Amino acid sequence: MLKKPKIEINKAKNDEFFLTLKAANGKKVLTSGETYKTKQGVNNAVKAAKKIVKGAEVVDNTKTKRK
Repeated sequence: MLKKPKIEINKAKNDEFFLTLKAANGKKVLTSGETYKTKQGVNNAVKAAKKIVKGAEVVDNTKTKRK
């Protein structure tokens, strides 16, 4: 089964959101240069990224607990 590129939603230490784009091989290609104060803001950025990276899987890492 072929892997897909991923758009990951992450939370920074300041509790703001950012996204990371990973290639199908798992290597980090891009991290957003800005953070978003709201989940809606990062979701808008994800929608824009999905227009460019067709078929990308979206992974929300903010739903898992950090240690």
